Amino acid sequence: MSLKTTLKSNSGRATRVYKTTDMGMQLNKGYRWWEAKSATERKNQLLATVAFLKQGQKFRTEETRVYSQLYTGKPMVGYAGPAFSKVSNPLNIAPGRPTYNLISSVTDTLVSRLTQDRPVPVFLTDNGDYKERNLAKKLNDFILGEFYRTKAYEIGEQILTDALVQGTGVLKIHETMDKKVGIERVLPIELFVDLEESRFGDPRRMYQVKYMDRAMVESAFPKHKAMAAAADKGILEQSDASRSVADLVVVVEGWALPSGEDTNDGWHSIVCSEGELFGEKWTKQKFPFVFLHHKKRPEGFWAQGVAESLMGTQLTLNDLLITIAQSIRTMGVPRVFVEEGSKCNTASFVNKVGTVIKYRGAAPIFATSPSNAPELYEERARLIQFGFEQEGLSMLSATSQKPSGLNSGEAQRVYQDINSDRFASLERRYTNFYVDLAYQLIDKALDIAERDGSYTTIFTDRKKGCKQIELPKIKMLKDPFVIQAYVQSSLPKDPAGRLQKVTEMIQSNMVTIQEGRRLLDFPDLGQVETLANASEERIYYILDEIIENGVYEGPDQFMNLAKATEIVTQYINLYSTCKLEEEKVQMLRDFFAEIQDLQMAAMPQPPMMPTEPSNELAVPQGLPTSELLPMGPGAPMPMAGGGEV
Repeated sequence: MSLKTTLKSNSGRATRVYKTTDMGMQLNKGYRWWEAKSATERKNQLLATVAFLKQGQKFRTEETRVYSQLYTGKPMVGYAGPAFSKVSNPLNIAPGRPTYNLISSVTDTLVSRLTQDRPVPVFLTDNGDYKERNLAKKLNDFILGEFYRTKAYEIGEQILTDALVQGTGVLKIHETMDKKVGIERVLPIELFVDLEESRFGDPRRMYQVKYMDRAMVESAFPKHKAMAAAADKGILEQSDASRSVADLVVVVEGWALPSGEDTNDGWHSIVCSEGELFGEKWTKQKFPFVFLHHKKRPEGFWAQGVAESLMGTQLTLNDLLITIAQSIRTMGVPRVFVEEGSKCNTASFVNKVGTVIKYRGAAPIFATSPSNAPELYEERARLIQFGFEQEGLSMLSATSQKPSGLNSGEAQRVYQDINSDRFASLERRYTNFYVDLAYQLIDKALDIAERDGSYTTIFTDRKKGCKQIELPKIKMLKDPFVIQAYVQSSLPKDPAGRLQKVTEMIQSNMVTIQEGRRLLDFPDLGQVETLANASEERIYYILDEIIENGVYEGPDQFMNLAKATEIVTQYINLYSTCKLEEEKVQMLRDFFAEIQDLQMAAMPQPPMMPTEPSNELAVPQGLPTSELLPMGPGAPMPMAGGGEV
């Protein structure tokens, strides 16, 4: 296979058109461009390989154009190549023709259902100690900060739409001009893989063809600015270059994965028509893309989308709508029957209120005949319902309605679970898409941190506001972590279902009333929730500062001391077995001791007991003695009978 170039003059600048000549790709061995000895040889072989793959995969460009037109009503200009009349004629939509875009309705309904919950990747540890748990917590904050900065959920919604329409959605992870991790949507038609190599969905080489502004190429590769300035101008296919002022350059990027561990034979190259702009060893066993597939095929890399699945139904529906519209215009208009020979002034048939029509003989007859058979309307409704059911949806889901009589929160929750089961596999792939994205973001951030020494992002917390999160030390991330993704809330989304579920949890003592109010998460309860949880949030904040930063702040009388005792006890029991530093554990003990002191000081003093009278018997005193008293000392003792001794 060789590369043939033709120079064309266009406004003073040469435009080079690349065409391929099939020479068997060197007897079907192809070019091993990643093993080329020089940058020039690698550039030529990489461009020739991409041209060969693009020539053999013209059907993909036509499919992209057709599926895009089925969804939006307009073909995707620029990548589809010349139009084929055989396929495009039935899809042309005449102006003013009534139509129902079934593919668009099904796609938008699925996107709305799946994007209601935002999957949150969470780093987990297996029997990790305090340091590993703290590292996982920091990584969770880091990932959420990167998702917020890169607008991952907003772009992810576009990727989901691409996956449903085209079959596969693609997201690329790259480094931005400000040395941060960036993500961008990639059209599936920009990527090429060898069909035989990727027969079982695991290609080893991948190529991206992208049209970039010349100034951006010069800025991205300052060492090869002259090469970018001299590169041939690229013209999007199907576009009129004479009406465009864009100065675009065709940039081809190729990846060759290493054949094994430590083989050092992988390569990453970026080239234009004038030479190689960038080249490096590629040691990773994955491409810098995250893929979201709708329906995987038994063979091949690219998946099947809604547009392909419902294409036949949509075309049949279009024909049926045309028949109905033509019948209505032909037969469904009012007609006036005037008997021949009657004296009737037909000029009086005007659309004025109160018009007097004079006639003699038989009166004119005004009639409207039925335009279509009822079976046509029934078939139209059946086709639309069939299209939704084929993708696991119902007509009520498309119109955001619930069945009549479904009023209780429990019934709505069960109905929602039943509807979600039909496309559970797609929902699982959409959740795993963000897990893969989290791995790729961490991997790219590590590359930047290894080169520059550090990497920081902005984490936004609803309670703590914005704060900078630094990627943990590289040596601490060598051990593998397990990432799982959870939705923001597993509770029902409608207020009635959420209230019913939270009420059941409170009644079964699974949560407290305070925690139940937090789970409701109603906007009109936001201020109440913030105030009600302020004391508990303050306790968590103080204890987390001790655990993470070793900063101590003692309790005070404004704190819920009973709740603080419970929480700090749990902290002591948890982190005593997690190899927490002894000085931090002692801070927790001191915090507990100060709480006890405050509780003791707040206890009222017992009242003073009143003095009670003594119950002891009086000690008898001796009788007073005197000579005058008959019983005094020296007095004669009386004798019996009254005599004296």
